[in-house]
Amino acid sequence: MSNPKVFISNNEDDTKKFAKDFASKLNNKTVVVLTGELRFW
Repeated sequence: MSNPKVFISNNEDDTKKFAKDFASKLNNKTVVVLTGELRFW
């Protein structure tokens, strides 16, 4: 099992850019686990 990666976004545009890049590297056997909470400051 590989080490988990952490992504902390500072704004919506950073999140969208990360998601697009990340999704382009996935294949049909990739398992993605999302955890955490949304925070609005």
